Amino acid sequence: MNLKLADGLKLPLEAVTEKLAFLGRTGTGKTYAAMKLAEQMLDAGAQIVALDAVGKWYGLRVAGVGPGFAIPVFGGLNGDFPLESTGGKLMADLIVDRGISAVLDVSQFTHAEQTRFSLDFATHFYQGKKSSPSAVHVFLEECQEFVPQNAMPGEQAMLSAFERLWKLGRNFGIGGSLISQRPQEINKKALNQTGTLFVFGMTGPQERKAIELWVSAQGINDDIAEILPTLKQGQPHVWSPTFLNVSKTVRIAEKQTADVSITPKVGSRAKEKPLTPIDAKDLTVQMAATVERAKADNPKELRRQIADLRREIAKQ
Repeated sequence: MNLKLADGLKLPLEAVTEKLAFLGRTGTGKTYAAMKLAEQMLDAGAQIVALDAVGKWYGLRVAGVGPGFAIPVFGGLNGDFPLESTGGKLMADLIVDRGISAVLDVSQFTHAEQTRFSLDFATHFYQGKKSSPSAVHVFLEECQEFVPQNAMPGEQAMLSAFERLWKLGRNFGIGGSLISQRPQEINKKALNQTGTLFVFGMTGPQERKAIELWVSAQGINDDIAEILPTLKQGQPHVWSPTFLNVSKTVRIAEKQTADVSITPKVGSRAKEKPLTPIDAKDLTVQMAATVERAKADNPKELRRQIADLRREIAKQ
């Protein structure tokens, strides 16, 4: 089965375990394209996870020209369940153990909370997939928040966790997409691991320099100074020298879900659109089971339970 992202561009289903990047300034269509790819993967029955620092990926649940997807949203302003900054391990365990797709909206966290959650999630998600390998694609919205080029104090452990996931994760079925408007701020080790670039309109010299470095490192002779100025909204240039063996400009096909990432216009009010229903009750049961398993795997919690049991026996 192929994933049709644009006229004249089909990706094999193996793209789920590949590393891609969607780069471009605000409003050029990079998130739209990444969500189109997510739709195609979900339609194909693949597992996806979106770590969303902006708060737009709930749009996968909102019907557009087609129906929305019954994918749970954790956190954010449109979440089905709240997301705690201490819940990174729980979410990783739930997603790995139950094999569910999910949107993890961290847009309402403070920077410190987001860093804490992301560190725990990346660490335990990677460890979980090592024990239970399967194909999954991780979308990192505004990925420089998770894989920064210059890690600030408190971010280094998070960066290391994501670097390891990005570098070694494919061995256990983990692929992913980096999405950013500031490619110069993405960690170069992570960006250089990426084999396919979707580059949208860019004008800044620093942004262009980051693309030039990637293109030259891949041994590509294209003149990006000639290509980038010609790119219109929704029309990226695709560089994929080994995976797709292409270098061409395409127009991204229409999404089936609503485009909630559109920048609001002056004087307009966003109309609330209903989210596609999910089986919240069943998911709550799954979450409870995951919590109980986590407790059983925790030596400290296990010792507490044993102590409680001994006290009950003594009473008897």
